[in-house]
Amino acid sequence: MSDAAPLPSSAAVARLLWEACRRHVDREAVRAAAAACGPRLEAAVGPAVDQRLGPLLGRALRLAGWRVPDELGALAAVQRAEAQLVLPRALRLALDPLGDAGLEPVVMKGPAVAARYPEPGLRPMEDIDVLLPRPFHGRALEALRGAGWRVARPRAGGHYDTVLCHRAVPLALELHHGLQSWYERAHTLGPDELWARRVPDARLGGAAWGLPLEHEIVLLAAHAGKPHHGFARMVWIADLAMVVGHGPAVDWERVASVARRTRSATVVATALALARRAGVEAPASLFPLPVGGWRRAALERVLDPGWPLERDRVPTFHLRFALADTVWRRAVLLAGSAHEQQSRRRRLAWPVLAAGQATARWRGLRPGRGRRPPDPAPDPRAPDARNPSVLSA
Repeated sequence: MSDAAPLPSSAAVARLLWEACRRHVDREAVRAAAAACGPRLEAAVGPAVDQRLGPLLGRALRLAGWRVPDELGALAAVQRAEAQLVLPRALRLALDPLGDAGLEPVVMKGPAVAARYPEPGLRPMEDIDVLLPRPFHGRALEALRGAGWRVARPRAGGHYDTVLCHRAVPLALELHHGLQSWYERAHTLGPDELWARRVPDARLGGAAWGLPLEHEIVLLAAHAGKPHHGFARMVWIADLAMVVGHGPAVDWERVASVARRTRSATVVATALALARRAGVEAPASLFPLPVGGWRRAALERVLDPGWPLERDRVPTFHLRFALADTVWRRAVLLAGSAHEQQSRRRRLAWPVLAAGQATARWRGLRPGRGRRPPDPAPDPRAPDARNPSVLSA
């Protein structure tokens, strides 16, 4: 292989990674996408790992009869061993003490979703997310400490979870009593409703509980579109593809009903629009996106296939507000922007700065203004993901 061979374009890499997100691999499409990357296919390995898609990309290339880069093969072997040995032990160490204490923990996201992937080890994870309502938090901590877990980060300082570690396993345990801090709440989906809807999940052991499919889909979409996430990782969309494609058919009417009731219709519609690239066939009529105005203009960038690979290099001034369904939720997010400033002086000045920036952004995104002007250069003191946008509908 010549070192002078050109690197694949970001568009070609993005196309290949989206193909890897599918539950059922389209072999011809993967071969075409790999060929479009040219002779330096290994350049896609870094973005795949960053997007937590390394094992999925290796699987897609293998099933398509394409040579799997050595790095992906080694990574897949490690992830498979962790999934078969480490994760089950970590789940037992976390769930058994809670079950023995008479608690019914809901396992969210990573471990619950990984059980629906076609092969072990395809879904990398760094922690286990467990949900119990706030009144049970202290009792759960006592049970976990008695089983050898130690607190690595308490829930103080606005955190909605306690992070624990155990010397026997490398995975952290996040014990949630909430889904986000008040200043990040773009919807009304809350822990009490999720816990009240819990159902036994035999895939994760006798003491584990999961969520009904419609609530799980809404939760996964809302997690991917959280204000500081902004659909930055393709693996969150792959999660949706694996959950939707596993088991019984999805009742999309129920998903839409939960999304509307929890004021998360836009973030769910955006997630499902992205998931169509991974083979998810949700009826677009049930999950409409804004058809015009500043919100549609703000979402166009996210709907670009290359968004996850470009997100860290472009401003996201307006995205968190466009994903919120109501003016009240946008107001909460705007107020919370000041909370995230690093210094007291910046927090006090933020409402004034926010008003000016929001007005400028709204003017640039209004229909009839022609091409939207480029985003301003990011302020190094205020990361773009924390900048406010407009509040008007």
